[in-house]
Amino acid sequence: MADSIQQQLQQLVLLSDSVGTAGAGVGAGSVSTVEEAMEQLGPLIHSVYRANKQKLFRQQVDVFAQRKDAEIMKLCGNYHQEFVQSVAQLLKVRQNTSELQEKVVGLNAELQLSGKSLYEKKAELLSLRREHRNIQDAVDEVRGCLDVVRMVAGFDEQVVGKQYYEAIKTLGALKDQSLAQVRRFAFGRMLESSIPHMETKLQGAALRDMKDWLFGLKKTTRDIGRHLTTRMQRKQGMWAERDAAVKKERYFVSSAVQFVLDEEYDHDEPVAVDMMPLYQCLHINEKLGRRAEFRRSFTEDRSDQLSLILASPVQFALAQLANFEAMLFDVIGFFVVEHGILASAPDFRSKADVDTLWDAGIAKLSDIIARSIQTIRGDQAISQALQGSLTTFTYVMEENAYDVRKLRELMMAIFTL
Repeated sequence: MADSIQQQLQQLVLLSDSVGTAGAGVGAGSVSTVEEAMEQLGPLIHSVYRANKQKLFRQQVDVFAQRKDAEIMKLCGNYHQEFVQSVAQLLKVRQNTSELQEKVVGLNAELQLSGKSLYEKKAELLSLRREHRNIQDAVDEVRGCLDVVRMVAGFDEQVVGKQYYEAIKTLGALKDQSLAQVRRFAFGRMLESSIPHMETKLQGAALRDMKDWLFGLKKTTRDIGRHLTTRMQRKQGMWAERDAAVKKERYFVSSAVQFVLDEEYDHDEPVAVDMMPLYQCLHINEKLGRRAEFRRSFTEDRSDQLSLILASPVQFALAQLANFEAMLFDVIGFFVVEHGILASAPDFRSKADVDTLWDAGIAKLSDIIARSIQTIRGDQAISQALQGSLTTFTYVMEENAYDVRKLRELMMAIFTL
């Protein structure tokens, strides 16, 4: 009977185990299995109570429970060490995890601190770079300003040193290039406003040199006039000898042959005139856009200079004719220089300007002679000397392409009566 109860209880346990296993995956199907187990348990309990074996049933249940407890204990004993080791490992992993978490937190704090320091250093580096760039820009600007200042200082030195071609180049570079770099500064605007003053300064310096040249030209023009007069007097002597020979031998020499003969015996070097101050001043005024102004000023200066020449005191006395001859030398030299300027710079000095000046000079010279006409006619020696000087004068001026018809008409009026 006891064995039978034990077998039935074992079947119930196996059934319950199958119910638990099946219940995890079957779901609704496990209910019928539990019901089957309860249906089997009912007849067992009923048979126990019917046979009045309740005590034996309890004993068998206890024995069954103890056997199962033993099995459980055995099972737990087999895996207890591994369980304990696993728990220990889990605790160690937990401890390591906590330590690692603490280290991660500490490392994160260090990284935060290092990142903040790195950010501050980077911000400082960027600020230094901006400052360096600003300083470099400022240095470049200062260098550009210094270059402009050096150009201005060089311009002043060039003007003082009479290096006018270099000065006009420097001024052009300032206006066209350098001022654009410094115009945004007050210094640049002040310099730009001083450009007209610099132009006037350069123009004034060149003009002073040109006027000094004109003043110094007085001696040169007299030398030119004396040289050309002496040269023409030699030619006149040759012509007189040739005419005498022609009359004696009764043969004719054409004007072309006479010209060749004159050139053959004419070996005198002309007096050189340095026109550089004039051309230099003309170039500067052209570059400054003041050509018309300079042309008017030059015309007035030359007219005044001719008036000064013709205003020299002259007395038509035999012992004082040297003053009149010196005046003729000055007039010859003056208009030979004018002829040279006209030939070398026709776009600056026109033939009309020179002709107007020549007509005014001849009118003034004729007036000087006319005022003393009685004295000239009254003294044969003075008349002959003056006629010779004026004849030579007309030849020289005619040779330099000037119209002397009015002067010859005056000579005919004076010396043929």
